[in-house]
Amino acid sequence: MNNFSQKIISWYDANGRKNLPWQKEDPYKVWISEVMLQQTQVSTVIPYFNKFISCFPKIDDLAVASLDEILSIWSGLGYYTRAKNIHKTAIILREDFDSKLPNNFEDLVALPGIGFSTAGAILSLGFKKPGVILDGNVKRVLLRMSGNKSPMNEYKTEKSLKEFAQILLPSANFKKYSQGLMDLGATICKPQNPDCKKCPIVIDCKANDKNIQNLIPLKSVRKKRKEKKIDWVLFKTENKVLLMRNKESGIWQNLWLLPNKDHFTSKNISKLNPIKSNFPSFKHQLSHKDLSISVKIYTIKNKDRLPIDRTSFHWVNISDSVNMGVPKPVKEILNKI
Repeated sequence: MNNFSQKIISWYDANGRKNLPWQKEDPYKVWISEVMLQQTQVSTVIPYFNKFISCFPKIDDLAVASLDEILSIWSGLGYYTRAKNIHKTAIILREDFDSKLPNNFEDLVALPGIGFSTAGAILSLGFKKPGVILDGNVKRVLLRMSGNKSPMNEYKTEKSLKEFAQILLPSANFKKYSQGLMDLGATICKPQNPDCKKCPIVIDCKANDKNIQNLIPLKSVRKKRKEKKIDWVLFKTENKVLLMRNKESGIWQNLWLLPNKDHFTSKNISKLNPIKSNFPSFKHQLSHKDLSISVKIYTIKNKDRLPIDRTSFHWVNISDSVNMGVPKPVKEILNKI
């Protein structure tokens, strides 16, 4: 096992990624990056991470910010519960941990949005302490090395991987080892057609030995994706647009949306003039469903002609709207107008 970890560390020294913006000896930056990287590619995360850290350079800055401010920076990155949990955790850290991340596993996993793997990343990458990282890249490396054809995200597979990864931990160089495993999965042991000739642990890999690399990880049978139709209405004046705060539970809770056509009766909008929409129906994919979105645009000279519930609806400057906490499809529409 020590030989395995040494191969990973030596490979990382020679080939690992060392220029990612969160690769600092700073647990705060590790935490933010690990949360952003959940189900999101590195290339997508980098500009969001840089902007986020620029706006909130310290935990105190994050704790005193409003959720709206945080969601506006997060807008377009998706999985907005991550941003909400970051905000909750920052407040807890400020009140209970002197605005610092704890350096032990038990306290870390008790914080909102920090699970087993994120805690392991903070410990190993942020504090240089022993911690197990089990992101998708690491799981793939370990499953192939052990020849395990169990579906990656089944409970039994997760449990066995945690135990196996714990056994493989070295006695030192935790940061290099953890980063090396992640980099190996990202750059060599890729989901399809891994470059096994360049792999430092190919001699230990049962999947390579049996030539079943592309069969591991075994993919679970996917459920049929759900579909949902959304009919938005865009009301605009010369320089303002009407947005509504989404108070319903779900992935877009607390974000700003365009009103749905059902929020207004035909009588409310009968005197308004629709303009030809530049937005034919388009598709937007979420992790679990496909959205079919249509937009009907109305232009209004006098916004007071449209009766609205001011506790939910707000007229916002169009130039400001794109910087608010809006989901990606709304942001795309607002950018076009």
